[in-house]
Amino acid sequence: MKRAHQLFAIGCVAVMMVLALVLAGCEEDSTSPSTTIVPITDNLFPLTVGNKFTYTGYATAPGSGSQIPDPTGSYQTVWTIASNVAPSPLGGVATAIVDSTRGPFGPGGLVVTVARTLLIRKDTTGDFDFLQTIGPFKRAFGIPTGTTAADTLKWIAVARPSQGVGATGANWTAFDSTFTGSGGAQVRLQIFGRIETQETITDSTTTHTQHNAYRSRTWRRITVNGTIVQDDATTSRLHLVKDIGPVQVRIVEDTENLGHFRVMKAKNF
Repeated sequence: MKRAHQLFAIGCVAVMMVLALVLAGCEEDSTSPSTTIVPITDNLFPLTVGNKFTYTGYATAPGSGSQIPDPTGSYQTVWTIASNVAPSPLGGVATAIVDSTRGPFGPGGLVVTVARTLLIRKDTTGDFDFLQTIGPFKRAFGIPTGTTAADTLKWIAVARPSQGVGATGANWTAFDSTFTGSGGAQVRLQIFGRIETQETITDSTTTHTQHNAYRSRTWRRITVNGTIVQDDATTSRLHLVKDIGPVQVRIVEDTENLGHFRVMKAKNF
């Protein structure tokens, strides 16, 4: 049950969505930045209170990334947009998404349901961030985690439609900071993002609807004393559809938290 309560450490949210040298992120080639940006004007994640998404999928194990056995096919996630004025621990307000995930996360594969609240903020251009933790990264490198929310919680831009897509898009920097770790080592964490392409995604609804989705990916680079020790390791991948939102979600596991792969099964709007 303890592991179940560590779901999604938004990480990324995330849930966004996280971060350590041994986080078992997937390494891929990133696309070179473009010099010409054509913003995406589609609404890729309507944050309407009451909107609900149901996803099927599976969880992946911390560290190894192996798929967790689910012999009864119990895995299911429901995202419900609960509020657009939820208080943020970093100040101000954000949109709250209640994440309720059922799966074989208990002792001996016991099926349990774990609920938590994800925080997202979206600006007038349609770009949006998830509130994520860099706690696993800090612990992995012996970096003090501090005592305040701001010491471990960070807003990470997981999708920026304003930066375009593919050849008419560009990379963005979602996070870049250097910390002092064990033995005085200077450890730099960088997180980048890009909307890489448009591709067809088939959802898991009863009609198996195909969607023209934008694929947004984030990845990290870790540098220790000037030497890159990990690069281009995927931390999240969202397939976003105009006027719907995420129809497919991959949140990569870290050393402490489960990863998730999800495909939309139903929505109420």
